[in-house]
Parts: sequence; C-alpha cells; structure tokens
Amino acid sequence: MHKHIVRAIALGTAAAGALALYGCASGPTYDYYKVSSRFVASAQDQAAPEVIATPSYNQLAGRAVTVAVRAPDSCINNTANQATGGAAAGGTILQTNCGVEMGEIERALTRAGYNVISWNVLQREMAREASATQVASALGAQVLFQVNSLEKSQKTLGTDARWERTYFRTDSSGRTIAPLPLTEAQRAYIGRTYLAPVEANMNMRSYAVTLDAAAVWVATGQSIWYYRWTRAAEPSGIARGYDLRLTCDVAYGFLGSCRAFQPTAPQGPQGTVTAAGESVAISASERPEDLQRAAYDQLSREVINDFVDSFAKARQFAR
Repeated sequence: MHKHIVRAIALGTAAAGALALYGCASGPTYDYYKVSSRFVASAQDQAAPEVIATPSYNQLAGRAVTVAVRAPDSCINNTANQATGGAAAGGTILQTNCGVEMGEIERALTRAGYNVISWNVLQREMAREASATQVASALGAQVLFQVNSLEKSQKTLGTDARWERTYFRTDSSGRTIAPLPLTEAQRAYIGRTYLAPVEANMNMRSYAVTLDAAAVWVATGQSIWYYRWTRAAEPSGIARGYDLRLTCDVAYGFLGSCRAFQPTAPQGPQGTVTAAGESVAISASERPEDLQRAAYDQLSREVINDFVDSFAKARQFAR
C-alpha cells in the first residue's frame, strides 16, 4: 500500500514537471494590434484672390494689346533648374535676377494673347534714367504690370488640425480581425508612448506663394487694377498619415510590453507619410532632387495663371 502511494506521488510529480516543461517550451503569447493615424486640417489661406478693378479698368483694359512687365525691386536669384525643382542648388551656370518667375509671367501673358515687352528690356531702358511708364509708352505698351512681390513662404497648419485615429485587433500576418474599443486613458497611453515619437518627425507646414501686383494704364500713369493672392498647398499633400502595428506580450497585461512589427504576409496598400511636393507629377526617369522647389513651382504657376486670367476678363468689356 505504501509503495503504491509513493509511486502515485512520483508519477504525479513527473506529470506536473512535464506540464511545466511544456509550458516553458511554448514561450510567451502575443496579441497584435494596428493603429491607423490620419492627419486632417483645413486648407490654409485659401480665400479667393483679392482683385480690385477700378471703373477705368472696365473702360480701358479690354483694349490692351501690348503689355510690359516690371519686376519687383528685390528678387531671389535662381537658376531655372533650381526654381522648378529640377536640380538641387550645387552650382550656378547662368543666373538672372528674378528671371524664372518673371519669365513665367511673360509666358502666361503671351498664352493669353498679349504682346509682351520683356521685363529685361524694360529694366535695361530704365537704367538710362527713364521711368517705367515712359519706357513702356516708348515701346508701345498700353498696360504696365508692376509686380510688387512674388513671395515663397511656409505656414504652420491651423489650430483646427487634428489626428484622427482608429484601432484594430489583427493576427500575426497583419490581417484585421475586429475594431478595438479603448478607454480614453488607453488611447492617451498609446498616443504618448507609441505615436508621439513618430508624429514629432512629420512635416506639418504648408508651402505657400503670394503674388501682389498692379496694372498701370501707361497713357495716364493711373493704376487701374490690383491683384493679390496667397495660394497655399493643400494639407492632404503634407501628411496623409500612417499605420502603426504593435505586437504585445500578454503576460505584461494590455499593451504593457509592445513593439512595432512587420506583418509576415503581403499587405495591400497602406497609408504612408508623404512629404510636401510628392503629389507633383514627376516622371520616374526625371525625378527632381528638390521636391520643395517643385512644390513652389506648381503653386507659382497656379497663382500666375489666375493673375493673367483675372486681368484678361477685361476683354468682355471691350467694344
């Protein structure tokens, strides 16, 4: 009887040891999660262009056939490649003061059907101590466009900007299983611990271009039309968002010990952080080295084309 008891105890102890060994061999258990974070903001300074047309504009501007363009007194030096983002600044072969931006204005006016006296010609003749209107008149222009400024700037996204986040349970392959309801404290913990370090490195500034100009009727020297517009890049081109995947050791409690992981199975397209300017159409064989300048170039073209189109509306008043 005694021997049977001892033998049963021994067997029980061995079985318990085997179970313990099996438990250790199985390793820790993990849960898998996905946090989708998307940036949302209102467009910055997207008010309509400020256009002031005097009565003289309605009477005279529609008759304009030849126009002259005068550059701002102070301009940025850029080569054509630098200004359009086609090449990063590294060396200058030929450089002109404001040449790229002013050339774009002249091309837009030419496309609109005007004869254009180049700003370079106007500047050269003004060096002989003649006024801009005198030179424009001598060259046969009816209208002189005085470009007061063409500014490039960056604007911080507004106070209404926010991160919108959704939470999911997934499996180890990254496939979504179900939405993950969380308390406010749990969301705050995830944001502070795992999301804030990622978002701190994101670009939350919007590129903007401002054009300020006036049209002068050369015969009288009267300013007959004013234009000003700040065109800012849409926030969707600044930071679309990202997906963060976490794997957490169950033994440490909910989200107690987590690290980022890559799914083991191929995934469909996911949200990614997108730098400003990447929405600009660029061929794979000729990708600009400087996306910031490419973004500015696109905004400048939009502002300049609107400027010319707005002035050309005077033709509807022409008799």
